[in-house]
Amino acid sequence: MRKLLNTYKPPKKQVKIENSYKIVISQDFTGLCNQLWSVISGIIICIKDGKRILLIDKFLLNVHTNSYCSIGKILCLPSMNRFLQKYNIVLVDDGHINERNTPGLKVLRLGWEVIQDPVNNAIKTELFQSIRFVPSIVAPALKFVNDSQNNQKKGTINVIHLRIEQDWLDHALIHRKPKASPDVIYNEIANNYIDLICRHIQKDESTFILTGSSNNKVIDYLRNNQYTYFLFPKITPYREVNAAMDMVIGKTCNNVFIGCGGSSFSDILLHRITGDNIQKYLC
Repeated sequence: MRKLLNTYKPPKKQVKIENSYKIVISQDFTGLCNQLWSVISGIIICIKDGKRILLIDKFLLNVHTNSYCSIGKILCLPSMNRFLQKYNIVLVDDGHINERNTPGLKVLRLGWEVIQDPVNNAIKTELFQSIRFVPSIVAPALKFVNDSQNNQKKGTINVIHLRIEQDWLDHALIHRKPKASPDVIYNEIANNYIDLICRHIQKDESTFILTGSSNNKVIDYLRNNQYTYFLFPKITPYREVNAAMDMVIGKTCNNVFIGCGGSSFSDILLHRITGDNIQKYLC
C-alpha cells in the first residue's frame, strides 16, 4: 500500500479551450529572463483577450541543452494566482493538463513585441513585481542575505548586476560601432562599473554582486579597495535556477542598484526593486 501511495499520480486536468491559451516559454537560447518575459507577455495577452487560463509549458534549466523542468518547480503559481485574481486569470502548469482533450488550443510563441510595447509599460511593471519563485529558490537566497548581514553595522544593501561574462562581451563586441578590440570593450565595461561604484557605494555598506564571472577587473577593484561585498555561490548545476536565486537577492536592494543596460536581467530587477530612496544606475 505504501508503494502504491508513493507512486500514485492524480489524473491530468482538462480545460475549456475557449477560455484558455497556452504559452511556450523556452527555446534553445532562452535563459531565465526571456522565459519570464514570455510568461508576463502571455498574461498581458490573456488580459486583453479576456482569457481566464494560461497554460505554461516547460522551463529550460540550462541554455543550449535539453534540461527542462515543469514551470511549477520555478514559479510559485498559487502565490501568483492570488495576485492575478484581480484579472480573473489563473496560471496552470501545462504538465498537469491532458492536452489530448484540448484540440484547437491556441499556442502562443511570443518574442519581445508585447513586453517592449510602450502601451504595456504600466501592466508590465505590475506583473514583474508579482513574480514569485518557489520556496526552494527563495529560501537559500534569503538565508545568504540574512547571514551576510548579521555582522554588519549598517542595514544598507546595495546590489550590482555585474554583466561581464564572455557571452556579454561577445555581444557588445558585435554591436559596437565603431568597431573596437575585445580588450577595449572589456575595459570600457569594467571601468564604467568601477566609476559608478566609486561615486555611489560606500566601502562599509553591504554590496551583493550578481554575476556569472568572479574573475574580473571589477571584483579585483572591490577586493583591493576593501569593499564589503558578497558573492552568492552557484549552488545548483542549473544556470537558470541560480539566476532565479540571484534575482531574489537582487530584490532585497534598499540603497543602490547598478545594472547593465540592455540586459534582460537588469531590466526585470529595475522593475522589481522598489522604494522611494533607491538609486538605480545602468552601465
